[in-house]
Amino acid sequence: MSIRVLLVEDVKATHQLITELLDFVGGFELIGTCTTESGALVWLHDHPGEADLVILDLMLREGSGFSVLAGAARGQAAKVVVFSDFASPAVVRKCRAQGALDAISKSDYRQLRVFLEKHRGEPAEAG
Repeated sequence: MSIRVLLVEDVKATHQLITELLDFVGGFELIGTCTTESGALVWLHDHPGEADLVILDLMLREGSGFSVLAGAARGQAAKVVVFSDFASPAVVRKCRAQGALDAISKSDYRQLRVFLEKHRGEPAEAG
């Protein structure tokens, strides 16, 4: 069974990189993409429980990934991993405190691959 992924990323090159990584690692199905905070919140509202994993950027074309993280934490069974240029130690702590499994710097692409390899085959439990 594939893990269903919602990708919230507004930079086209990064979106493509993550899409290719999901294919490379295997076991993931990209079921939705959003480029803005409002788009991601609407997607989560309109598709409750459909995504097992949200890959989330913090700095979006419109809005903030922190609002999406808070929205995902309210009533969603999806796991969230933050993938951002702004994953300082303080931001990592804040993301984890708000329910993210991890926050990974975009400068550490390998760490995202390790995260995906660890979590593939572990769909979110209904809660």
